[in-house]
Amino acid sequence: MEALPTEEASLLLGLFPGSLENRGLEGRGSEELPMVFLCAGCKRPVGDSLSWEASDEDTNCVLLKSVTLNVSVDKEQRLSSQPGECGCLFETLFCSGCKMTLGSIYRCTPRHLDYKRDLFCLNVDTLESYTLGSSEQKADINEERLTLESRAGLEKSLERAETILKALEQRLSAVESSFASLHNMG
Repeated sequence: MEALPTEEASLLLGLFPGSLENRGLEGRGSEELPMVFLCAGCKRPVGDSLSWEASDEDTNCVLLKSVTLNVSVDKEQRLSSQPGECGCLFETLFCSGCKMTLGSIYRCTPRHLDYKRDLFCLNVDTLESYTLGSSEQKADINEERLTLESRAGLEKSLERAETILKALEQRLSAVESSFASLHNMG
């Protein structure tokens, strides 16, 4: 998992060509893997890039069509006091686990902010992300798999090793007893 510091936040905001002008994931290249967005406070998943609608670089947020049940909506509508958002009504989004404020969902907007209405606007500073398929450690699956035939061969090898060990144990006991009798004579 990776945190989203300022430089990575700007990368995330520009990650998909579907920012404000060209919404959605239609233009994504095959090399871009889906991302899971996590609450920065408690690491619960709150959304993913498959529901990506747009990004807003001015407010440093990503706009998603859907989020997980780990995101709660405060039904109390508030009037925005942010510059450029005069007349906007919004509801606050917060993490169900740690209660951290994650963003907002705009219910009433002026025409120039209609692209935000009824979308989940998550503040990039409250998120961490994980890119699916980005794991660097891979299982070594080139080893020969254990089958009934290979197991039988392994058991035969173990039986031979056990027989040899028993013979060596007998020889060692004989040498030790000879050594002990020589020691007692002297």
